Amino acid sequence: MKLFKSLLCLFSFMIISSALYADEIGVAKVLILRGMVTAKLTNGSTITVKADQSVPEGAIIQTAEKSFVKLIFIDKSQMNLGPNSQMVIDSFPKKEAGIITLVKGQLRSKVTKDYMEMEDKNKSKLYIKTRTAALGIRGTDFQVNFNPENQNTALITFEGKVAMAHIEKNVREDRFAQNQLERVVSSDKAVMVEKGQISAVNLNVAERAMTPTLLGTKQLDALKENETGVKESTQVEKKQYRNPLPPGVDSSAFSNVSLEKKAIVESPSITKEPTGFFNNKTGEYKLPAGSIIDLNTVNIIPPPANAVFDPNSKTFIVPETYGKIDKTTGEYKSPEGLKLGTDGKFVVVDAEAYLKSQVVNKEEKKEEKKEEKKEEKKEEKKEEKKEEKKEEKKEEKTVAKTDEPKSALASKSDSSRGPASEVEVEKASAPSNTPTNTNIVVEVPKIYDAQPDMSKFANQFAEKKPTAPLIPTPALSDKQQNIVEEKKTQVDITRQNNTDTGKTKTTTSLEIIFKAQ
Repeated sequence: MKLFKSLLCLFSFMIISSALYADEIGVAKVLILRGMVTAKLTNGSTITVKADQSVPEGAIIQTAEKSFVKLIFIDKSQMNLGPNSQMVIDSFPKKEAGIITLVKGQLRSKVTKDYMEMEDKNKSKLYIKTRTAALGIRGTDFQVNFNPENQNTALITFEGKVAMAHIEKNVREDRFAQNQLERVVSSDKAVMVEKGQISAVNLNVAERAMTPTLLGTKQLDALKENETGVKESTQVEKKQYRNPLPPGVDSSAFSNVSLEKKAIVESPSITKEPTGFFNNKTGEYKLPAGSIIDLNTVNIIPPPANAVFDPNSKTFIVPETYGKIDKTTGEYKSPEGLKLGTDGKFVVVDAEAYLKSQVVNKEEKKEEKKEEKKEEKKEEKKEEKKEEKKEEKKEEKTVAKTDEPKSALASKSDSSRGPASEVEVEKASAPSNTPTNTNIVVEVPKIYDAQPDMSKFANQFAEKKPTAPLIPTPALSDKQQNIVEEKKTQVDITRQNNTDTGKTKTTTSLEIIFKAQ
């Protein structure tokens, strides 16, 4: 019995010791978990992750659909791995910056400002890398999205600053150490993404990271609240807003943002400009402020050329004909009947639905015109009443006799004209039966042209060439002036002689007169 108790105590001690040892070698701990989350360890085994579980270096963490996991690391930094995402904890030493690789999906992180026992406080406190981009974090709240299909990486900063740079094509397969990543995010090709801004390495456009631009305020606010990425929408579907493009205009003409309003030149304050630019020589580019992002394809949708500018947020507003933003989740939804592909181009998946949505846009425009006409009629009636009151004061007896038939006639005329016009408008605005032919050719919005042919994209965003300065005409001397006047006089005499003899054809009537003579 005593032997049994001794063995039991020894066994319990071994379990407790192993648990403590596991906690010591673990670099992160699970705070919150939802759905199915697994971790593949360095020994090749795969485990189902549970709450309060420690996660060691080298672990590959995978989340399923509608699942997420929130981890707290040894430096008290927190990370949320969103649905259908995968990350690798490459390394997480106490005295140096950790390295996390986002293989796919979404990663949201809040990094502490005082990073454990790091000696150099100017260096990045954490490095996050994808296949195409490297990020150096220096105390912030940010979100990273990566799509392995098109290899696009996007970064949104909610608080603080994050350095971002592209990873050269020839070294994407290399295993990066801290000093190598620091060189990448500190290079002259790196950009600093500040609060409210978005940047991306979009291979559909260029190799290098985009100059940061302001994210659309509606999406920014929603994404900031949706830390886990699994919030469900509470938004009720509404009709699309009226198409801002004039009727009959080719939408492709408005597909890219034009810089005709303001030419951008290279300067330290270039990131503060609301418009975009593209530099053919360096590959630097920036999309206009107010751009929105599709988190699935990791493509950024810029406002079109005719987008409305909001001076309060200093951003252009992307119209809903280019897609909607769910105010609860912050997710982007393509226009009805269209799908945004990984190459950044809209694909028609339901031509009938898309055409119907355009009919709705036209109906709303007609309704707006009807309302405008009603307001105009109200104003006209108000003016008429004012005039009638003035007449009444001048001649009360005369107006009393003559005004009643006039007003009756006017009301009769209005009643016969008003309803008839409304019926006509309703008939004209009634949606026609949309053809069900699946081979319908429709004009859809375009974002930008993909590589390798970047000529159209570059032309849309290229800087304007400076106009040649006006060269003032030098003043003539008296002698030169006399020569010029003599030449003018001689030309006038020659022209008059030609006219008198009928050699010069002036007007038709004069020519006939000359021939008649």
